[in-house]
Amino acid sequence: MKKRDFLLGGLASLAQPLWAQDKFGAKAGYPSGWGPAGQIQKWESYPEYHVGNFSGGLEKMFAHEVIKASPHPAPLLEAKRKIKASVFMDAFDYANKYNRTGLLIARGNEIWHEDYRLQRTAEMRFFGWSMTKSLVGLLAGIAIKEGVISSIDDPIEKYVPQLQAHSFAGISLRNLLNMTSGIDICEAFCSPSTGFERYGYSQIGYSPRRGEGTDQLKGLLQFKWGRNQAQGIRFNYTDLCPVLVGWALVNVYKQTLPLIFEQKIWQPLGAKDDATWLVDSKGFTFSGAGFSATLRDWARLGLLVAQNGSLEGNQIIPASWLDDTTHHDGNEGAARFNVARPKRGYKNFFWHHSQDGQMLRMAGNHAQNMLIDRLTGTVLVQAAVSYEDGADEMMFELFKSACEVKG
Repeated sequence: MKKRDFLLGGLASLAQPLWAQDKFGAKAGYPSGWGPAGQIQKWESYPEYHVGNFSGGLEKMFAHEVIKASPHPAPLLEAKRKIKASVFMDAFDYANKYNRTGLLIARGNEIWHEDYRLQRTAEMRFFGWSMTKSLVGLLAGIAIKEGVISSIDDPIEKYVPQLQAHSFAGISLRNLLNMTSGIDICEAFCSPSTGFERYGYSQIGYSPRRGEGTDQLKGLLQFKWGRNQAQGIRFNYTDLCPVLVGWALVNVYKQTLPLIFEQKIWQPLGAKDDATWLVDSKGFTFSGAGFSATLRDWARLGLLVAQNGSLEGNQIIPASWLDDTTHHDGNEGAARFNVARPKRGYKNFFWHHSQDGQMLRMAGNHAQNMLIDRLTGTVLVQAAVSYEDGADEMMFELFKSACEVKG
């Protein structure tokens, strides 16, 4: 550890009240697991378990598949630059203040900033939570390019015949990809939440036997609430959408989602390390939140998107799909910027954070984030353990500063 890092870390600790200094379980060695014995088992677990769980611990709690690294890793070169969020805060200070377990800023094949804290290292895999949804979106674009899916305006039942006569049967892939499905469920940006009792139980199970007997497809087929409005009318963020798209991909490729991703994206982009993807007890992939990778490999993925889906002349992700992801057609009004959410839009399981759609965001629970600027090719990826007041604003200031750096 650098002397400056040590001093700043120590000062940050002293600045905290005594009761807050062990918020994330340092004294216990950053444990992982469902939580203290005798307490309800939580999917997100308790704050003192976040560090351990979000950097590999979940792989011990759930079944998962391994996505094998590329035999030819794409090079990332260290080219340190000073990136500042404000006059008084640089990238290191930002990550230290807001408990970011890992932070990496890159462009092209250069790493401009990289650091870790809370005893995390570059060799660890970091859980992306809902950043996972964007991976499913990229695979959908490849499937359309390869012709195994004819159109995103096709109904889901065309590719998942198990849903024929189901209330979900006629939902188009477009409206699933844009979270405008009309499904009657409340998971995020709404209240009261009905997410767990209507579907989430099928992913993680019940305490005290979390992770046992889980079956997402059964949860979908037995979903009795149907739709509460026509599709395409309102943005409604739910894991059901990527799970349905994931099911279609599994059917058309006749392979598991992790294997499809390994063959279509992970190995072609030159991932250096193995990744993992959580599955339920039946082996079906957590399509909404389940992927873990090293921060550098997360960055490689973001750089691939920033570089229009191409690496060394190999078009891995269709450029036309990435272009499509940056704007909304006339029938996608509910997902538009400032309509889906204030100062945000949504398309193909990516968030928009600019009016022109050129700044894309992969976002996950507890402040996991990837920011991608397609205009400059700049990427910021962070691993985190909690939301912190003011952190999002400073993250965007830091990223804006990085994007303004001349190449």
